[in-house]
Amino acid sequence: MGTPSDPPRVGEHAEEHLRRFVAARERGDAAAMRRWWEELVIDFFDRMDGFVAVAHRGRLDAEEHELAVSLALTRFATNLSQTYEGTSMGELVNACRTLARGICMDVQRRAIRRRSHEGISLDAGWDADAQDAPAPSWEAGEAAARFKREARAAEVRDFLGWALPQVTQSRRRVLELTFHGATLDEIAGELGIEKDNAYQRRSRGMRDLARLKELYDT
Repeated sequence: MGTPSDPPRVGEHAEEHLRRFVAARERGDAAAMRRWWEELVIDFFDRMDGFVAVAHRGRLDAEEHELAVSLALTRFATNLSQTYEGTSMGELVNACRTLARGICMDVQRRAIRRRSHEGISLDAGWDADAQDAPAPSWEAGEAAARFKREARAAEVRDFLGWALPQVTQSRRRVLELTFHGATLDEIAGELGIEKDNAYQRRSRGMRDLARLKELYDT
């Protein structure tokens, strides 16, 4: 949720943006869908860090957390609009939580493989309940779903590697800081600009990425 120090539109108009997105989807208006989803991306930008933190509950270190936030933000901006079928804010929040959880699992797996830790289950703890009960075994269907998630994460990294160099330097730097988990206040302080300016650069940078994604997919 937005705080009093947030730019006025952050967290304030998300319900209306979602309503307009759903209406455009029902009309089959692709241009309007893109427009209102871009607004939702901006609305949810500052919330994704929290979704990721809740998803991994300390299982990821700081660097892994930042990577998960970056992947989640990019996936939300470039892919979720194509798969989201809900109509309510609660459904969208749940979709973000599911997205964050899947990405955190993928990041943890890659980290475990990279460190070559033997005897550690790649899925350890992810299905624990509130009392951290042992996780049950994963079925073949879930294994296939994990493979798809990992493939999508690789696609996101490839897209960012292609797209970010094409964004103007001022906007690119704001996006890079955002993908590393920086808040608007931190971005403004790092770049020596006003918070509203940082917000505008971030919003425009995300619109740049959305347009570049259309080119990337053609």
